[in-house]
Amino acid sequence: MNAAHGCNAICLGGPCHGLLTHIDQDIGALTIPVPHRPETRARYRITRERVRYRGQAEPYVALHWADQPPACTTAVPGRSVPPPASGP
Repeated sequence: MNAAHGCNAICLGGPCHGLLTHIDQDIGALTIPVPHRPETRARYRITRERVRYRGQAEPYVALHWADQPPACTTAVPGRSVPPPASGP
């Protein structure tokens, strides 16, 4: 563990990207409070991936964002959105 701050994991992607945190589990998913929005939480998946930073003795566990991005709701007058492409 990175003793200087007690963090052993880093969030990658999503609203908590780059946030350092401490986890006590090896597998699964967890929710992280979104900075500056304490009522909101984002789901992250624990991975086997490790991220190294210069000056830190131990690598961080990579937590990948697991929530789906919000659907696009912006409409442009006079333009239609094409349907999704179908497979071959």
